[in-house]
Amino acid sequence: MTPLGGAVERQSEAPAAAAARALSQGVAQGVASADGFIEHSIASFDNTALYVREYGARESAAPPLLCLAGYTRNCRDFHDLALRHGKARRVLCPDMRGRGKSAHDADPRHYAVETAMADLLALLDALRLEKCVVLGTSFGGVLGMALAVLRPRALAGLILNDCGPEFDTDGLDAIVEYAAAPRPQPDWRAAARHGRELIGSGWDKDDAAWLKIARQGYSLASDGLLHVDYDPAIVKPLAAFAAAGKRGKEAYDMWAIFRALGDIPTLLLRGALSSVLKEETARAMIGAKPDLEHVTVPGVGHAPFLDEPQAIEAIDGYLARFG
Repeated sequence: MTPLGGAVERQSEAPAAAAARALSQGVAQGVASADGFIEHSIASFDNTALYVREYGARESAAPPLLCLAGYTRNCRDFHDLALRHGKARRVLCPDMRGRGKSAHDADPRHYAVETAMADLLALLDALRLEKCVVLGTSFGGVLGMALAVLRPRALAGLILNDCGPEFDTDGLDAIVEYAAAPRPQPDWRAAARHGRELIGSGWDKDDAAWLKIARQGYSLASDGLLHVDYDPAIVKPLAAFAAAGKRGKEAYDMWAIFRALGDIPTLLLRGALSSVLKEETARAMIGAKPDLEHVTVPGVGHAPFLDEPQAIEAIDGYLARFG
């Protein structure tokens, strides 16, 4: 297995210079939005433009909250949560490379986790996040766990939304399948219906909830159709990761990365219907980290939208301890 730190360092020939460039170009480019956030464009280690929304009280003494979306998702998933918690703290919500308003990459290999981590470290430097709480959905949670290895001093706490050191292979295969063949939709109701058909079987969500998640995941294109808001090429490293896992050839020891959290306060949210984070994996996580707080969110699968009462109560209570 490859040491994670060495793999990330190889993404940049001059990481110190890249961090300095990100620092100089990040916050200075902020543009205020009427929707309650400031928009930033930050140059990553290789000059790729990364989009970030910043909410809330920049001068708050509470540690900032950094929200990292799922593999095919973007910062819009966290808008309501960020508005609520921005009353007490600074909240940062980036689009990772190839998602949302961040730049796409001509080389699909750069959508691998090593590049994502190098991007994340550049974002931490540019946004001056010396210590923060990370809320990560699915892939975003994997990046949060990896911070415990690559920059543990930056991680004040971690909220894992339906993710852990193991992913069910069938659930991961389903994500690869639908992400690899996105279907343009003619209107918002069709997009909402498509999302429900893909992942929402048995979920306790009404039409309004699926319409909202569609608006967060699609954008209107010049052809008049709604297209997913990510580069379809991002699926290539994910497919390779899934295939390697089936062969027992995982690139990293994810359980070792999880154990690196040590005594960092961590909250696990798991969708009761999750096809990705199985109940037995959650139990094994509790065994490996006895102080792990855990909440099962009923009526949803992978992953909770974070507007469920159980998720809201758990997140609000967790963050209240950080001031």
